[in-house]
Amino acid sequence: MDYDIQQLFAAQQASIALKKGGRLVFSQFGRGIGPALTLYDEQPELLHGSDVFDTIVGKAAASIFILAGVRSVYGQTMSASAAALLARHGVPYRFETKTAQIINRAGTGLCPFEQAVLEIDDPADCLPVIRETLARLRANAPRP
Repeated sequence: MDYDIQQLFAAQQASIALKKGGRLVFSQFGRGIGPALTLYDEQPELLHGSDVFDTIVGKAAASIFILAGVRSVYGQTMSASAAALLARHGVPYRFETKTAQIINRAGTGLCPFEQAVLEIDDPADCLPVIRETLARLRANAPRP
């Protein structure tokens, strides 16, 4: 992995970073699918043609990256289904650790986004399911 981005990840200053032409153009720390989806919705031009570095890349994130037209994807941890989807769509990818599946934060089962898109093959069909899952999780989140 790129040394500068590795340092950002290690210091927990970023969980996602984008490079274009070898230059860092975006980095952000966030949890889950949120940063990727926010970028897709609010700054798609940043994603398009970029090399994406993410701490965890599951099938849901891979779908977003494919739809955004990224140049390549690097995941510190990447699920087998994400790797397969990226390969099917001709997006070069690399990973530090490949895992059979992305586990939820509690460690009790599949990540809800990985579960939601598990049986969907078309990234465009994944997007509304990702949005619905996020809305459901936010609606059920405990209030402070």
